[in-house]
This record gives sequence, structure tokens and C-alpha cells, in this order.
Amino acid sequence: MKYRKFIVFAGVLFVVVLLGLRMFSTLDLKASINSHDDLHHDEHGHDDHKQEKSSQVTVWSGRFEIFLEHAFLAPNTPTEFITHVSDLVTLEPRNEGPMTFVMSYGSETPIRHTELSPSRDGIYIPELSFPKKGQWKVSLLIPLEGKEHIVEIPPFKVYGSQEEIDQAPFPEEIAGISFLKEQQWEIKTKAEPALVQKEFGKEILMIPESALIDEDGNPVAFVQLAGETFEKRYLKVCKRENGFVQVLSGLSKGEYVVTKGAYAVARAEYGKAAMVHLRDEQARKFGIEVDRVASGDFEVHISVPGEIVLNADRMVHIVPRAHGIVREVKKKIGDSVKAGEVMAIIESQDLADVKATYLASVERFKLTNTIFKREKKLWKDQISSEQEYLDAKNAFAEAKIQMRSAEHKLHTFGFESKYIEELPSEPPDRLTMFQIKAPLNGTVIKKHITLGEIVEDNADVFVVADLDTVWVDLQVHQKDIDHIDEGQVVTISAKSGVPETKGLIDYIDPMINKKTRTALVRMEVENSLRKLRPGTFITANILVERPNAELMIAKDILQDIDHKTCVFVRNGNGFEPRPVTVGRFNDKFVEIVSGLKPGEVIVTKNSFRLKTELEKTAGGNAGHGHAH
Repeated sequence: MKYRKFIVFAGVLFVVVLLGLRMFSTLDLKASINSHDDLHHDEHGHDDHKQEKSSQVTVWSGRFEIFLEHAFLAPNTPTEFITHVSDLVTLEPRNEGPMTFVMSYGSETPIRHTELSPSRDGIYIPELSFPKKGQWKVSLLIPLEGKEHIVEIPPFKVYGSQEEIDQAPFPEEIAGISFLKEQQWEIKTKAEPALVQKEFGKEILMIPESALIDEDGNPVAFVQLAGETFEKRYLKVCKRENGFVQVLSGLSKGEYVVTKGAYAVARAEYGKAAMVHLRDEQARKFGIEVDRVASGDFEVHISVPGEIVLNADRMVHIVPRAHGIVREVKKKIGDSVKAGEVMAIIESQDLADVKATYLASVERFKLTNTIFKREKKLWKDQISSEQEYLDAKNAFAEAKIQMRSAEHKLHTFGFESKYIEELPSEPPDRLTMFQIKAPLNGTVIKKHITLGEIVEDNADVFVVADLDTVWVDLQVHQKDIDHIDEGQVVTISAKSGVPETKGLIDYIDPMINKKTRTALVRMEVENSLRKLRPGTFITANILVERPNAELMIAKDILQDIDHKTCVFVRNGNGFEPRPVTVGRFNDKFVEIVSGLKPGEVIVTKNSFRLKTELEKTAGGNAGHGHAH
């Protein structure tokens, strides 16, 4: 009986001890986790929560438009404020100079943060932190031309914690046409509030005629809802005078209407090329005439000698990057290689030393990290001194720097981040091995590497060329060079011992060879069948005139739009400015190399009228801008 009680007592005691150990382990684990979280907080300034909810605001001042985006705000959490700054006078992004954010909370002393320059043209990305929850007032101070411009931003709400942010509803999405700030700056888009005019005691809205686009006979304007969001409005208009038009419906007081670049916003809506919409009676009024594009008699050639050569833009000299002994050669001259394929393997002690240094730095980083966490906890618990904590923190920082330095050295050998991450698990006997890989698809045309030899890190061990394309170098005499232009069609004669091949001239040497009195003219041609062998001499015919051109149009119907030569093509209920490539031409006709198809209906008379309409709807910038 006495032994039985003793056994029961011992069993109870064992269970109590076991539970105590588990509780201690759990507490220790929690402390470790909390220490890691504190470390993460110290390093990055915020907890690792996903900022999925964001706000945006658009403000217009007398000189600037501000479009600002930021994640929902929590106290003492540095948050990026992506701030787009547009100059409303020049219609360009602010690409230099400081900008100061002044954050005010009640009567407390304001907090100031100055960004010395934009991160990129027009975009400042400061990290702002608000010390407490509540409504914060923010002002922007922008110095320009000796004056400080103040832009007041609507108050920002700072939530009490990340948990409050998680529980807060998502902001209502602004639906509309997306047109990025970079696109607006490129074509200098401008939005302005509609003018208010009183007539017979009633307020009448007025907008510039440049804000209107004709869509199937209906006047349309675009309203800027936010910095990069627009909405199409169908308007009812009446009286027009002095470049303005009265709006009876479709627009409200205070709304910002696109007055310059409206055509670009329309293009963004449809995701296709711009169009000029004209009713049949309007086309007749403007004297617009159309016809189908067709061939014509217009053709002349010049015969020149040449040579097929390697495409130097698709040829690479491969160096090993590491000094060492060649242990394996996998490729020989004539072999095909794929990008990333191993061509040879070198045993390099230098590489092994770099890898070893990196692996040692990783272990030191882990160790100092652990010590730092422990010392931080002991310091917070007032068990150890602040100096011990600072020493551990400094050792951890130095270990991180050394690890990053070692990692950068590995990158210089061509190793990617994924390989470096897996390096600690690599077998020791592989640490000295360096793989020479092909940088592109191609064929080995030269090889300067043999098994067992010692190669330097700058040795030219392979030459690989992509033979899918080749260059054809032509020698054109100085008396004919004035007739040669880029884009002309060149035909390699079948009499040269190669298949008849065509290509386009893409390079003309600006210098004349003093000995031969010729200039180099080059074209790139497709060679997937490997019928064109570099080193072959050929004879080529350059088409310099086309009396019998496949596509020929009158020269005077070409228009310069967005710095591109265009022809207006009838497309449904409108006219589309189509970029074209021209070949040879005379004083009346021009050959169309690309951009048009036989049978398409084009404008053959008064195309300048359509350009005028296009300039008006695009804010007068059709010939001097480029829009996406």
C-alpha cells in the first residue's frame, strides 16, 4: 500500500515537472518570437503587415496639380507617399528641386519632411510617419521661380493600429478611363474647371472648343475624376463664340474638363489609334475625297557587290570570369548551343575562396543575429548593460555588411540570387567548379580551350554566333550613294550561288572609303535555313525607284503627325491616321513600304483638313508630341 502511494505520488510529480518544462519552452519560444518581431520592427520601422488598402487624392492649385497615393496610415509607421507633381503652366512634370511636406495635428508643432529631389521626373516618394492617430492636416511647400507655392491637401486619417486598418472598409474604387501621369506629361494634357457665366440670372457653363470631340455627331468631353482616371461625358451644347461653347447638360460646376489632349484620352479609352469622326456631309464640306490604294509604275535598281558576314549584334566572345584549370569541355566548333547551356567546367581555387568567404559570412551573420536578439532581450529586462547590447548590435551590423559584400563578389562571377541562396547546401567538392554557360542561342564558331590547360579569367575561350540572321555588307560607289536610303528593298541575286533573298537597308556608313571610293551599306536578313554562309561574296540589287510599285500614293496626301509620316485611312465611321514607311519618291508620287495594304481606302484629297481636326481635338499638338 505504502509503495502504491509512492508510485502514484511519483507519477503526479513527473506530470507536473513535464508540464512545467513545456510551459518554460513555450514562454522561451514566445520570447524568441517577440524578439524577432522587435528586430524586424527596428530594422524596417513597421510590422510586416500587407498594406492592401490605399487612398488617393487629387488637388489643383494655382500652379500645380498634385496626385498623391498612399497606404492606409497607422501611428509611427513609415509609409510611402507616391506624389505626382504636374506644372499647370508648362504641363510638364516637376523634374528637379525640393518639396516639403508639413504635417499638422491640432495646435501641436508641425512636423516637416523635405524631399530634395523627385525619385524620377514628376514623382516624389517620401516616407512619412505620423506619431498619433486622428485627423492630420498636410500642406506641400513647393519653391519655384523665387516663390514658395503652398498646396493644401485634404486631411489624412491615421488609424489607431494595423488592426483598425484591417477592420476598416476598403475605399470605393474610382471607375473610369485609366490614363497614366507619364502619358499625360508626354503629350502635355491639361484639365481645367469649366467657366461659369451668368446669363439672365442663371449660371451657364462654358468650356473651350478644344475640349470637345465629335463622336458620331455627338459632342463628347472628358472629365478628370482623379489624377489618372477620366470619365467620358456626352454633352448637350448650344452657342459657340470666341473659341468657347455653352454646355447645357452633361457637366457640373467645379468639374475639371480636359482642354488639351482630349484626343489622347479618347485613344486611351479605346486602346487603339486615334480617329477623326466626320459625318458624310462634313466630309463633303471639307472636300475630302477617298480611293483605294493601288500599285503603280515606279521602279529602278542599282546593282552593287557585297559580302555575307556575321551579325555582330548576335555574336558573343565568352570569357570564363574565373582563373583555373579546365576539367571538362562539352562543346566543339560547329555545335549548337542554347542560352544557359554548360559549355565547359573550370576548377578554380579563386572561386572556392570567394564561396568560402560568403559561407563563413552567412554563418557569422546567423550567430551575431542570435546574440543580438538575446542581448536586446536581456537589456530590455535590465539584466545586461546597454553597452553589451550596443556591442551586439554593432557586431550584427558588421556581419550583415560582410555578408552582402561577399554576395556581391559572387554576383561578379555571374551567379544569380537563386543559386547564391542554395549555395550553403552545395556539396564541398563542387565549391571549386565554375560552369561556363552560353549567353545566347547560337553556334560555336571559335574555340580556344582544351582539357587540362590553365585559363585566365579574361581568356577568349569560345565565340558563339546566332546564325538565324546575317548581315549583308554592300559597297556602293560614291556616285550612287545619294540615291540610297534606309528602308530600301535589296534583293540578293540567285546568281551569287545563294537563294534569292530580300531585305531592307538599315545602315548607311556616313564616310566614303578613300581607297575604294565606296560607302558601306548594310542590311540584316533572316537565315533560319542556314543557306546564307558568312564569307560568301554576292551581287545585290537595290531598289531606288519604283515605276511599278506595289503600293503608290500621291506625295501631297502624306501628313506629319506625332513626328510620324501618316496617311489617313477610312476605318468604319472615321478616319485613322496610319503611320507608314516610305521608300523612293519623286516630286509627285511616293512608294509605301509598310503601313498600308492593297485595297485599303485612303484619303486622296484635302487630308490636311483631317490633320487640322486632329490637332484641335488633341489640344493643337498632333504634330509635336507622342502619346501612348
